[in-house]
Amino acid sequence: MRDLKAAPQRGLLIVNPKASTGSRRRTRWVRKKLDEVLDLEVEVTRRRNHGEILAKRGADKGYDVVLSLGGDGTVNEVVNGLVADGRPAGEAPIFAPIPAGSTNVFARALGLPWDRRRASLAIVSAIEERRVRTVSLGRATGEDVDRLFTFCAGLGWDASIIKKVESYRKKRNLGAHYARAVMAELTEHGVEGDTIEVELSSGEKDLSEGMVVVQNCAPWTYLGTLPVNLNARASFNAGLDVLVLRKLGLSDAARTAASLLVGRDGPDGKHAVTHHDLSRIRLHASLPQAFQLDGDYLGERTDLELSSVPEALRVAC
Repeated sequence: MRDLKAAPQRGLLIVNPKASTGSRRRTRWVRKKLDEVLDLEVEVTRRRNHGEILAKRGADKGYDVVLSLGGDGTVNEVVNGLVADGRPAGEAPIFAPIPAGSTNVFARALGLPWDRRRASLAIVSAIEERRVRTVSLGRATGEDVDRLFTFCAGLGWDASIIKKVESYRKKRNLGAHYARAVMAELTEHGVEGDTIEVELSSGEKDLSEGMVVVQNCAPWTYLGTLPVNLNARASFNAGLDVLVLRKLGLSDAARTAASLLVGRDGPDGKHAVTHHDLSRIRLHASLPQAFQLDGDYLGERTDLELSSVPEALRVAC
């Protein structure tokens, strides 16, 4: 394990040039600030999952700090590379996410500003002052997937909506795109019919008509500056939290959406049930369902296991 009493010196910045708020000028500004506290190298991703390869290489080379400049998809790739093959948090580089995407849930859940300049300054300060915390992660396994997630995973309706949002070419007005995707899903496919069996590590079992969302932290996502909570109790310091939508008719969907926008704790009642601090959640769908991990659509799955990985990653924030 590295000696945290010594300030990290070697840094690797992994940049996604296609991030929605990226620009060469902004990247140069970020690099200049990081150069003040790190002997910095910069790598640019060229394709999907390239960030994971670069991060694993950086961990193997013994970098003290690895940073990402991109959105939550870039964060997910880098995190999976840093702790690949079961590398313990204490043997992996410290991670710092600089937000450059449309939502930046993981960085904001850590308490970092949404603005990349203010976030960069906060990270520089954390590196200088050796402020490091260790957080839990989630892991999704089953049917050709074995992947860590930082803030959420979902099977069913929410993943179908994310698939639609990703298909829209212009992503600047994210709130409008989500509303458009929700209406398209309701019109094209409805919301009832398919079922997902849910088995919890607590021994409880439940049944959803089409949407199960697992959280590793709160909030679930953001609409601009507005945090959207499915389960506000979710925490990096606990196990996984899950929302099971038992019923998703049109009136239930409208009621749930309203509670997400105006409520602080998220929906929890007869048709929407939440469970807190679980070590494992098993899902079995009657038909293949859309699957998302950290806000990225990853195809359809029938069987999944989501598990908590405590104290998996060190972060500077």
